[in-house]
Amino acid sequence: MRDRVLKVALVGQPNVGKSSLFTRLTGVGVISSNYPGTTVEFEESVITRQGTTVRVHDLPGTYGLSGNSADEKVVLEMLRDQDNDAVIVVADALNLESSIVLCFEVMEMGLPAILALNKTDSARKKFDIDVERLEVILGIEVIPVSAKTAEGVDALADAVCLGLSRRSDFKVRYDDHIEYYIRELSSFLPENHFDRRGRAVKILEGTEEFRGQIPEALEARVIRMRAEFESTHGESMEVAIGRDRYASADVIVKRCVSKTQRKPTRAERISDMTTTPSTGLPILIAVFFSIFLIIVYVGSALAEAVEAAYDMLVGTALVDIGRMLAGDLGEAVMRGIDESIRAILGLVIPYIMVFYLILGILEDSGYLPRVVVLLDRLMHRFGLHGGSVISLVVGIGCNVPAILSTRSLASRREKLITCTMIVMAVPCSAQMAIIMGATATHAGILYAFGILMMLGALAVVLGVLLNRFLKKEPSNLAMELPDLVVPQARNVLFKMWYRIKDFFFIAFPLLVVGSIVVEIMMQFGALDIIVDPLAFITVGMLGLPAVTIIAFIVGILRKEAAVGMLGILTVGGIPLIDVMTPDNFVVFGVVMAVYMPCLATIVVMGRELGWRDTLAVSVLSITIAILLGAVCNLLLSAF
Repeated sequence: MRDRVLKVALVGQPNVGKSSLFTRLTGVGVISSNYPGTTVEFEESVITRQGTTVRVHDLPGTYGLSGNSADEKVVLEMLRDQDNDAVIVVADALNLESSIVLCFEVMEMGLPAILALNKTDSARKKFDIDVERLEVILGIEVIPVSAKTAEGVDALADAVCLGLSRRSDFKVRYDDHIEYYIRELSSFLPENHFDRRGRAVKILEGTEEFRGQIPEALEARVIRMRAEFESTHGESMEVAIGRDRYASADVIVKRCVSKTQRKPTRAERISDMTTTPSTGLPILIAVFFSIFLIIVYVGSALAEAVEAAYDMLVGTALVDIGRMLAGDLGEAVMRGIDESIRAILGLVIPYIMVFYLILGILEDSGYLPRVVVLLDRLMHRFGLHGGSVISLVVGIGCNVPAILSTRSLASRREKLITCTMIVMAVPCSAQMAIIMGATATHAGILYAFGILMMLGALAVVLGVLLNRFLKKEPSNLAMELPDLVVPQARNVLFKMWYRIKDFFFIAFPLLVVGSIVVEIMMQFGALDIIVDPLAFITVGMLGLPAVTIIAFIVGILRKEAAVGMLGILTVGGIPLIDVMTPDNFVVFGVVMAVYMPCLATIVVMGRELGWRDTLAVSVLSITIAILLGAVCNLLLSAF
């Protein structure tokens, strides 16, 4: 007898622990962070339990099913196209109200649902949740779980396999006029996968996904309904619907949650300090400076240790073998491989590894969302939603997921401003490796710190100017903060490996190929074809050795490959890295910190913003990078 196959979708708001629960359920490693916006595309895994095969989809984090953002559209499409046997709504037990609102929308669509109350281990320290009463009110199965401790995970899996998910008869009571419109619309809607009442509500909210499915005559009637309501009530229908949902959720929470009277815990007092400007800003500066010092000194120590170990174990063996087997050509090829290994292990990995380790600690501790709240008011000066801070923070790790995370922003204008700031003023891990590994090591830690301060100033200038040219009032930030916790070492180390492995499997092969090509061109004197025409920039404007242009070109493919190329290129037979002066390293760091996005980022930006805006941002970044580098060269030459 063949196993029965069930389809299950995990739905939840950002930061409720949905991806962590997915990992617990399936055993699949998915990066989960303690700030919103990590899961952009859906993940899929298959598990077998009690003779039942379950195909689990982890859908993107979404605040609702209105289809106003790319993430919401993906969720709607998956719920529509996949005939799910169960929709698990993952709720944050610490912040139950907003999760219940999302659950309302799922139940309204007539989908078989289960409510998973995540973080119950932390919640029960603060209040009691009457799970049985909540089940009775909502009309669906409610299961307390903890992705952190695995509490209730088996019970949740069993509930799915036993078919305990069910459609609810619960209905949010909307304004009388809205209820009248719902009944009128429902009578005209044909039967399909979604409940007619739910589709009627979505049509009234203005959800394009559903408005496109109704006849033209009915569309005109919907427009009149919305206009009538706004004229009568002085507010849009979607605002009224949202308010009624939250009012219903508030009533349910008050009936099912009983809070205990107690003094704030130490973690809560520290949390308040991190979000209050008078204390939060000094803490942020201290954290930032500590991270800077750790990356510089620990990364430098690791780089020296790795280089010493490689020299002891390998030395010149690879180059000697290449010369012995194939003469000059073999020597060039093996030297390219040897220098690539030295570059990736000695110049890139140590700094990036330390950075990702620290980033994982900040994510899992719950500190990063507090940085978002702390800087929200500042972001408004740039005409941005406070949630843009999330994308900027993600960009410190890698610009690609940072660009993808801008899908959650309300307008294209906000996306354009945020993306521009990301690619030009937010150093990714590879750029951090350049600043910390090249500039700090060869020119001094103060210069590296100065580059970071320059990037901060550039971000401010870009934000102010773009906001002025694209004037619009930003929306307010609505964000629920997770608890401050001690990060789990296993999760932090896993995330570090998950992120750093790309440098081994993507950057390293690229660097090897690029290095071999460069070595062969140098061996046969062909490098001047590229170097000489652009010497007016590298030598004339930036004061750098002419061959540095090769590092800039390679940096378009992968930023980390640029600093690696410094150890491969030569000037008069001497490694470029030994020829460059401390001032050269400062200028190189400035240019690479602002220089155009890498190829992967360009492709993602092209899809998200369009190729015209992507080209404009790329050209602008190159121009500003060269100008800043030229100014830096003049100042260093003068003083």
